[in-house]
Amino acid sequence: MFARTGIRARAIVGTPMRSGAYHWTNDKGQNLPFSTKNKPALAFGVVAYLGTGFSLPFIAGYWQAYKAGRV
Repeated sequence: MFARTGIRARAIVGTPMRSGAYHWTNDKGQNLPFSTKNKPALAFGVVAYLGTGFSLPFIAGYWQAYKAGRV
């Protein structure tokens, strides 16, 4: 309901929905939040990111067992 109201208001005023103030190039690799030019740094970052996410449940389980006195 509110979205339609906003569209109607813009249509009445006559301002375009999109302005040409922003321009993004469609270059290779420009749509990623990290650089793919340095392959060793990219590999290290991917391994660190995925390794942290994979090992976190195991570390938490060990910590809970350690607190309970079972390790």
